[in-house]
Amino acid sequence: MLVFCISMFIDAAGVSATFLMTAPIGEDLHIALANQAWILGSYSLAFAATLLFAGRLADLFPPNIVYTIGFFGLGVFYLIISFMTNDYAFYILRAISGLFAVLTVPSSINMIIQMYPEPEEQAKKLGLFGMSGALANTIALVLAGAFVTASWRWYFRFIAIVVIPFSVGAWFLMPRTKAVAEDIKGSEKWKRMDLVGVFIMISMLVCFILAFTQAPLEGWNKPIFIAPIVISAVLLPVFIIWEHRMPHGYSLLPHNIWSLPNIFPLIIQASAPFLWFATYQLRMASYFQDALHNSAIISAVKLLPMGITALVVGILTQVFPWLITRPRYVQPIASLFAFAGSMILAYSNGGKGHDYWRWVFPSEIVGTIGGMIVFIGMNTTLIQAFPLEFAGVGGSFANVIFQIGGIIGIAVQTALISTGDGQIDDWKGTQNGYFFSGGWILATGLIFVLWYRQSKMPVHAGGTVAV
Repeated sequence: MLVFCISMFIDAAGVSATFLMTAPIGEDLHIALANQAWILGSYSLAFAATLLFAGRLADLFPPNIVYTIGFFGLGVFYLIISFMTNDYAFYILRAISGLFAVLTVPSSINMIIQMYPEPEEQAKKLGLFGMSGALANTIALVLAGAFVTASWRWYFRFIAIVVIPFSVGAWFLMPRTKAVAEDIKGSEKWKRMDLVGVFIMISMLVCFILAFTQAPLEGWNKPIFIAPIVISAVLLPVFIIWEHRMPHGYSLLPHNIWSLPNIFPLIIQASAPFLWFATYQLRMASYFQDALHNSAIISAVKLLPMGITALVVGILTQVFPWLITRPRYVQPIASLFAFAGSMILAYSNGGKGHDYWRWVFPSEIVGTIGGMIVFIGMNTTLIQAFPLEFAGVGGSFANVIFQIGGIIGIAVQTALISTGDGQIDDWKGTQNGYFFSGGWILATGLIFVLWYRQSKMPVHAGGTVAV
């Protein structure tokens, strides 16, 4: 579990730490401002687009092998990245590191489900796994801020120093878990990888992510947004039809995915936590530095209460597992907390001087309590809604929903910033962004309480969800 949580932390940190490192990396590698979005986007796009394929690999091949290859490869490429001096080489290597990082998520989830079949214990362990990712969203900012004072390159070297020994140790210490498709012959496994479905899914997600990452920079009426979003919209029914035509057990997603217990409210609610955290942290990290002229490390420290609160909430979910296992009313209340955090922040006017303690600090505490419970609850419940033979894909599917929510949130927030007067210290546009993120998580919580039914979540004696 320690190794699983470390890999989840580092995977999430690959995104959040970049919030603070984008400017120094861009300056060092002479990257134009318009292209700096790819410092983050090259990793995020590769990671999100291949999540489902990685989940399929973890179901068809021994997950401990998939995990070790991914974790070790991530460490090696982080080390190589730390010596890069060319911007295009940096983008390519960041994307490759994302391809290795993505292998660790579904394989970890697969092994957790196999190692802890009892439902309540399984929920607690999945909650612990999810908590490590949520902690990375804040603590990685502090780590990045500390290393940026010397050089951004030392952040990547530090991660490599941690990852490579742990990945080698994991190979020897982790239990030799079997693939859920252990009895299938090698040639048959290749057929069950559904490479055509994987290609369609990756193409669809790449176009979707490209559209929403470039639209705020280039414009929502420009071909760079319209063409990819139209292509992704066309590929969605193509993917659905292809998956439906595949024989049972050969498709990337289960044929009955839309009849899985509570799948609609779970997907809607799962779109909210990354959206809430990403919009809160990315904008405030930038605002503290650009408008209030705080250093990177001070900006990170100002966001540290979110990390401490996330840790406390994560511990409480272990002590009180009903926070995860009884989500119908817990989730809407958590959504209300996150909404309150957004509203407090929206009226903070940026938290200048003592206003940080009056407005921003309480908004971090209140909002993070809600956001963390939503994230851990959805990371657990959505995975448990999938049958055992799709355990890895279930974990990947949950993370795809998380990532898409975060991407849409950042894109909409970036667009709303321009609704102010355009000055760097203007708060009106930022305020509108927090109205959006708060309203979104409140709406998903309302949908959840109306549609979710605990009685639809029966389990087998072994602890897996009955479908």
